Amino acid sequence: MSVDASGFNAEQRAELTRIWDKLYGLYLQQGNGERDAVELQAEIDALIAQRDAIRPWGWSTGRNWKDDIPPEELKKMRFD
Repeated sequence: MSVDASGFNAEQRAELTRIWDKLYGLYLQQGNGERDAVELQAEIDALIAQRDAIRPWGWSTGRNWKDDIPPEELKKMRFD
């Protein structure tokens, strides 16, 4: 299987997309109080476990997020 710059093959990308789409819907339901909170959290936890099996939650992009903010704005935000 071919791997692109993301480091994932086509099957992994498709599965991650499916998981993220489902998580988005579940988080909306959670925020709107549409379903039982315990049941909903169990579904979310199961999807997160599937996602983590493909890749862990965090990863380093090699970039510092502050590098994209102009220095004068950083000073206003006290991140200088």
